[in-house]
Amino acid sequence: MISRTFRFQETLIRRAETAVLRTAGLDGGHVSMTALLNTALERELARLEAELNAGEPFPANRGEFRRGRPIGT
Repeated sequence: MISRTFRFQETLIRRAETAVLRTAGLDGGHVSMTALLNTALERELARLEAELNAGEPFPANRGEFRRGRPIGT
């Protein structure tokens, strides 16, 4: 695993924290924020690949990841 720092909407994080607290012991729940975020990111990447890249993984980024303002703003 690697660490990254991201900014999230406060209401979204509060909902995620509550979901982890309420579902940690349940089938299909998540025992940590890391587990929840990894699962959510994996699902979204699979959706993007399926819808926008013919179901194939996107080619690996070989350079530095862009920082700053979002693309298209």
